[in-house]
Order: sequence, then C-alpha cells, then structure tokens
Amino acid sequence: MTEETVRAAGGSWYGSLTCANGEAPSLGHRTSTTLSNIVERYYKGYADYDDGLPIVFSWPVASETVDVTDFKFTLNTGEVVFPHSAGMVPNWELNERNVVVVFGDFGNRGKRSEADVIFPVQLEIVADETPLLLIGPGGQEFNAVGLTWATDTTAYDRGPFLVGAKLNYVGSVAPGEGGVPLLDSGSGLLPNDEFALYDEGDFRIRILTTGGFSPDGVTGVTPDMYEDFFRIYVKGADGETILLEKSVWSILWRVTLRVVGLSDLGKENPEAGIYYDGCYSEDRDNYIDIILVGDEEAARNITFVEIPSLEGGYRAFYVPGGPGPEPFEGVRYTAPGPADMEPVIIALDNPMRVDRAAP
Repeated sequence: MTEETVRAAGGSWYGSLTCANGEAPSLGHRTSTTLSNIVERYYKGYADYDDGLPIVFSWPVASETVDVTDFKFTLNTGEVVFPHSAGMVPNWELNERNVVVVFGDFGNRGKRSEADVIFPVQLEIVADETPLLLIGPGGQEFNAVGLTWATDTTAYDRGPFLVGAKLNYVGSVAPGEGGVPLLDSGSGLLPNDEFALYDEGDFRIRILTTGGFSPDGVTGVTPDMYEDFFRIYVKGADGETILLEKSVWSILWRVTLRVVGLSDLGKENPEAGIYYDGCYSEDRDNYIDIILVGDEEAARNITFVEIPSLEGGYRAFYVPGGPGPEPFEGVRYTAPGPADMEPVIIALDNPMRVDRAAP
C-alpha cells in the first residue's frame, strides 16, 4: 500500500502526518483503505476493490451463523447482489456484536439525485444452510430470516448517525470487553474501557452508530473529543432542559453530573508514548462510550445524546472513506454526518445485556 495505490483506489492519504511519540505513522494512521489480504484473514470470503458496509442489528448476532449468503441486497437498478465477504471485525468484542461488516460491489460514488447513481435500496436477511441468528434476553434465539431494511440515500448524500444509546452503571468491571484471545493480545488496542482510561466513573452511556465514526474518515476519535462532537440533554428539577456541553460539573436536580470523557476507543498512557494526535490508534468500531460521574437522580433524568454536527457549530463525523486531513483533488468522499438526537434508554435497574459464551 502506497500513496499512489491509495489514490488509484479513490482513497485518502495523510502524507504529512508525524507522530508526537517520534515513531513513524502506520498505514492505518495514513489511510482508511484496507488491504484485501487483511479482509481475507478476518472475514469469510474475499475483497478486491470492494465497498465496506456495516449492518446494524438491535440484538447481538450469533457470530458463528454469519455468512455471505445471509445478506441479499437490491440495488436501485433492480440488480440483486450478495457480499463477497462478511465478518465481525472490528466489532469482535463480546459486548460489540450487534454489527456485521460486509464487503462487496454495492454500487458507485453517486448521489441519489444523479442519473447514473448505483446504490443499495433494500437489504433482506434470507435463508441459507445456517440461518442468521440473533441472541436476546436470557439467551433467547431469534431467527433473523425475513428481516428487511430500506433506504433512499447513499453515503455520499449523508454520513453516519446514531441508532442507539443506553445508560448503565459503571460498576466494578466492564462486562464483555474483549473475548477473542488472539485479537485481545494482538490488536494493541486493549484495554480501552473506562477503567483503563479513567480513575473515576459512575455511569456509562454506550452509543451505537451506523458506522465507524471518525473526525474526517481517516484519523481516530480520541477520549478527549466529547466537547467537539457530543452533548447530553438532561431534564432539570423544574422541567427545564439542561445541556451537558463541557466536561465540567453541571447542577441538575440540585445535585451534580459531569462528563469525564469518552472510552471504548484506544489506550490512555502518555508515559508509554500514546498521545491524542493523528497517530492515536482506536478500534474504529460502531460503539463509543461516554463516561460520567455524579448523582444517580440526575443521571436518571438524562433524556437524549446529540451530535449537533456542523449545523450546531460542532465537528461532523465521517465513516471510513471520508476525505481525511489531506484529500486528493477530484475524488468524491463520503459525506459528513448530519445533526442527530438519540433517546437514551435508562438501564440502571435492568442492564439489558446479553451474556453468552459465543465462538
């Protein structure tokens, strides 16, 4: 992989990047383009100049039932296509298995208003020899065959947004972190939970997204970026709405609540040469955690988490395939994400977690 091959593939290349720790940037720091042999190592199937596409479910997936034959896409041209490969990376940890990623030929970089645009308008989960299963409360299995999804937009019209948010106690452990020994030890990203990053934390809002969020489509989200991208809505004692926009104490219900920072990204350890710069390595999955400290009464009155995006004077999120800091001229990249608000499920009494010894 070189700047020339990435340009030829329509990617983006961060050529001027230097690392604060003095080391040379990795390929993953310079581009979101992925080598085909990496896909073949971690997925069922192959990839060759293919599009990556995440599929998000509301229940966790029984990962051993994931096959390319599960996912039937219909394009706006009427053509039916199946992925070339499917797998759980980067959503491989046990508490991250709501999302399957597939690679395939899903169209072009057109916008929906353009006559020659080609993009998926429908996905259907179809039957094969090992039907796709979802796992629910108490280990309940749900046959996903027959589930459908439809859209009228492309990644070049609209970027990523939120599809779920849930508030839990931090407790004494982070349930479901890791879960694949080879990746646990070899990824270089773990531990990245709230206990690894912070010495305080009472509550965690886990956010589920439509794609791997990035500030520009190439570089990673860092734990100190809450104020750049997010704000939390809380109902005050008099019914008024109070916004948690900064990582400072806010008075709510005559008690307090404060955002500590973001987690489930990468490591925090400046002494080991890890800095929050363009060389920060994070897991690039569909999950980000917001860690808070404060009073339970205030936490129970959290109502929404919001990404105000560019319209609100904040920064916008991109999926991999965005322009990066140094886009090539004449290349169309994925669009910035829109402003979006997601209701927060208060799961303090019922944590709404699935516990399964999965392959």
